[in-house]
Amino acid sequence: MLDINITQVLLNFIALSSFYGLFAVGLALVFGVMKVVNFAHGEFFMLGGYTIWLLLVAFSGLPPWMVFVAALIIGPIIVGLVGALFEKLIFAPTSQDAFGGFIASLGLSYVLQALVALSFGVVSKSLPVVIPGQLEIGGGILTYQRLVVILCAAVMMTCLWYFLSRTRGGRAVRAASQNRSAALLQGINLKRIRLVTMVIGAGMAGISGVLMASIINVGPYMGLEAIWKAFIVVIVGGLGSISGAIVAAMLFGFIDSFASVVGLSQYIVIIDTVIMLVVLAFFPRGLLGREAPLLEQAPAKHLELRHWLVPPAIRAATIPVCAVLLVAYPFVASSYYVSVGILFLINVILVVSYRTITTMGGWSFAHVTMLAIGAYCVALLQTDFGISFWIALPLSGLAAAAIALVIAFPVMRTRQFYFFLSTFAAGEAIRQCFIQFKKPFGGIEGIPFLSPPESVFGISFGNTSNYYLLVLVAAALCVGLLYIVDIGRTGRSIKAVAENENLSMAIGLNTWGLKTLAFCIGSFFAGIAGAFYAGYNGFVAPTDYTPQFMFKIIAAVIIGGNRTYWGPIAGLVILTVMEQGLRDSAQLIPLIWGTTIILAVLFVPQGLEGLVGRLLTQRRKNIAAGEERATNASRA
Repeated sequence: MLDINITQVLLNFIALSSFYGLFAVGLALVFGVMKVVNFAHGEFFMLGGYTIWLLLVAFSGLPPWMVFVAALIIGPIIVGLVGALFEKLIFAPTSQDAFGGFIASLGLSYVLQALVALSFGVVSKSLPVVIPGQLEIGGGILTYQRLVVILCAAVMMTCLWYFLSRTRGGRAVRAASQNRSAALLQGINLKRIRLVTMVIGAGMAGISGVLMASIINVGPYMGLEAIWKAFIVVIVGGLGSISGAIVAAMLFGFIDSFASVVGLSQYIVIIDTVIMLVVLAFFPRGLLGREAPLLEQAPAKHLELRHWLVPPAIRAATIPVCAVLLVAYPFVASSYYVSVGILFLINVILVVSYRTITTMGGWSFAHVTMLAIGAYCVALLQTDFGISFWIALPLSGLAAAAIALVIAFPVMRTRQFYFFLSTFAAGEAIRQCFIQFKKPFGGIEGIPFLSPPESVFGISFGNTSNYYLLVLVAAALCVGLLYIVDIGRTGRSIKAVAENENLSMAIGLNTWGLKTLAFCIGSFFAGIAGAFYAGYNGFVAPTDYTPQFMFKIIAAVIIGGNRTYWGPIAGLVILTVMEQGLRDSAQLIPLIWGTTIILAVLFVPQGLEGLVGRLLTQRRKNIAAGEERATNASRA
């Protein structure tokens, strides 16, 4: 029988709820007014942590508690100013595009991580306990440091409540959150309100970082775990709902406290995600949430390369020329670049299958998890059951599709931001399963010593060039099959649901089924890519399937565009070239990728597809104008 210290559970519950609430309320407030989920909120938290670390280093002769008090004042001011800067540079220009603002914040998070890693290194900094000592209450222990977290959170929540309820500016913020059009008619300056809201939200994240810096290590990636927890809280509480965020913070504070006391702290990510999925199954908008704004990009016309714009001879020769070049590539390139080509082709399957998911109007963050599921499926079937790679290959796709179907039951009832954030949490929970369960997944070390695909007709796929050709054939088949689905009746119906789900339901389309089908089809091919990925690497490990990998997939689709098949592939080419050009400076890669995504959102919102479309349209206008001038001249 478990020996549970109820007092310790309650003390931990109060401390965790205070931190979750303080951090998540800022995120909920920003969404409520600005209608954008700020993915970089975790990096604002990280900047708060680095503020106190820098002050401790700079003023090492002062007592730590004095530096801590100073950091509580300086930290939120600095982080709030940083938030104001990015509001002006990024969020204000994308205020009419919820999707663009969200993706830009995703790029911003990686830019800030990279800048901090370049400036202070990737090794986490361990801070001293700034307020030592502890209290014993009813058999439970509460450190003074956690007591300060509780008190500061209570003070900040009280100040926020007073500001929103009792001040003119706070009432303006509430009005903008509830009805922006009505607020504008009342003479409220929405630009100023957005700026104030971002400063408050970023400042609250900065205070959270200062408070938690001596409890957890300070590092450039500390915000990633914090933002995952914040997303869980705001999803369950309801996006944009401050009261919902507080309720959810208390719920998860108690659950996490209880799990820690009974020795299940390593499974908290999994437990919290399961609870989130259960809540979403019954409350698709969270407990107290509202409908999220559309996450889909603004409509864009299909890009057509008309016959008179592209000569028929060029169009007819493009595919065979590309095929010849791709087949000849492993015979003229070095072994290193052949390996790069293999990974590029695997990523082609990934980005094209991800594009299939985006056509149903949702952007999943769990696609790299489906890649991992396919890889682990092959690894387990080979090592535990001795099954051939060729038999495991289709099973890996089916395993990924089956997991996607399970996830789809709750998340497909959600829309837009809820879908993205819930798949982010679900994907991280699955990755934690690979880490925590050493049997059968091998834990953090993974599963080594995998065999390459068995020889076929005497062709050995242990040879890099032969494996490249194998993956090339697989990529061509996968892209071809996805293209057939896309142009067929099913693909058109899926895109119709994305354009107008309510109208699609009115004409009798099974919207849930179509969206789930798109999710499962994309996941199936991601699982196939995972099988080839495992076969090439010779091992699988959870550290290979990180959010950074998912960021690359999203970046390729954003930079290239998701309206055609060539867009994501073109975006992937650009990212691959950048990656190879910076392979001796790996820490610069996320910085360059993140900056590229921000610039793409701000200046090329439809990606390379949109840029090409505008150029072709302008050329068509120029040709038409020239023909008209020639006709007028001949008549004259």
